[in-house]
Amino acid sequence: MNGTKATFLEKSEISFDEEHWQKINYNTSCYEKSFAKGKVNYRDMELEKERAYNLSNKSLMNLEKLLVDFETHFNKNGGKVLWARDAEDARKLIFDLLTREKVNAVTRSNSTVLDEIDINAFLGRKNISLTETGFARFALQTKNLHAYHPLSSAIHLSKEELNGLLTEQYKLKPDSSPKQMVNFVRYQVSEKTNKIHACLTGANFLLSDEGGVVLTENEGNILKATSKAKIHIAVAGIAKVIPSMDDLSVLLPLLSSHATGQSMAAFNNIIFGPSKTGNPEQMYVILLNNDRSELLSHEKQRKMMSCIHCSACVSVCPIYKNIGGYAYDSSYVGPMGSVMTPLMHGLKEYEYLTSACSLCGKCTEICPVKIPLDDLIIENRHLVATEKVGDAKLESMFKLMIWHCKSRKRMDSPLFMKKIEIKRYLNKQTWGDRRELPEFAPKSFSQWWKEKK
Repeated sequence: MNGTKATFLEKSEISFDEEHWQKINYNTSCYEKSFAKGKVNYRDMELEKERAYNLSNKSLMNLEKLLVDFETHFNKNGGKVLWARDAEDARKLIFDLLTREKVNAVTRSNSTVLDEIDINAFLGRKNISLTETGFARFALQTKNLHAYHPLSSAIHLSKEELNGLLTEQYKLKPDSSPKQMVNFVRYQVSEKTNKIHACLTGANFLLSDEGGVVLTENEGNILKATSKAKIHIAVAGIAKVIPSMDDLSVLLPLLSSHATGQSMAAFNNIIFGPSKTGNPEQMYVILLNNDRSELLSHEKQRKMMSCIHCSACVSVCPIYKNIGGYAYDSSYVGPMGSVMTPLMHGLKEYEYLTSACSLCGKCTEICPVKIPLDDLIIENRHLVATEKVGDAKLESMFKLMIWHCKSRKRMDSPLFMKKIEIKRYLNKQTWGDRRELPEFAPKSFSQWWKEKK
């Protein structure tokens, strides 16, 4: 990632494209309807969210012990746990494992953590073929496009545009129906999965007490890929570990209802290590830090590590709905990206993300593990101010305005209006061309009062 404010503003321009706005708002409104239907499955959802919140806090407080216990049990099951300090470490570990087994092709699942380490581009540079197994990501891969949304990767595209992506590279009819497209991609993925013997996945949860890796999905592509592959490599952030399998009775239904509105995802699998009768013959779990310890060092913002990545906060966020997923220049978008990215990858480089929030509170209201996202964004803004890593031009502008407005004499000065024009220019430079600045009155209140009275 190499985010800059200029890049953010440039990519945010898509919010003024009415067609884009209609597509993304239509798709997110469908999510909100599904979630509303899914909520009726709960007699008391707030109580379940409170349980999930307490469970997540307990996991974070005992993170070190849970990770050690997971490694012990997973190794006992026949697998192997590897530790990665950063994205470069994780990529090297994956490459070394594939090279050792003479693997030149892999499949991968829809996983934000794999996006975080930029595995697609890395393996491409190493001449290792990678096949996406999810429908939307498979289509996006034809143009080397990144996911636009953590779960609904092509939420910004219409069915005609998806059809166009597939038609351009494959022999598919230009006017294919959604069902035909899904069946076509399913066939293509199945053909490739049968020939490729290594797969990369993320992990929804890691079970400390039994050394299990939990994978939940709706398409069945992960289950097929892992059962066909001889080598399964799962990459997981260190905060994915939970105490026991019993905790899944709370977390899995909450994850499914907040992700897609379902009472439970179609496929929920727990893999305890390599198979004793078939595939995978080898299984590795790479535990990734990548500055998560930096996020954990912040007493208030560490709550963000409880996130179960349902992406509900993204789907309801009015900022995301307008600027889209690419503007964040991060694998984590929406409210969770505005909290995590600056703290994990540099407050100075990503301070502008702390402003990508209207503080409407929708993200906090919908979060299944009760993360106070809007409060955490305010905490990030406080950090930006105290560490003086914000926009210097904006700070100078406000200081200048405060200096003028504190003195009636300066405000009544004949030179004041000229200075106002300078401020207007500075505003335009700092806030961009899309905001209409208010016109200042030709006379101050003091002058008006003297004339009238």
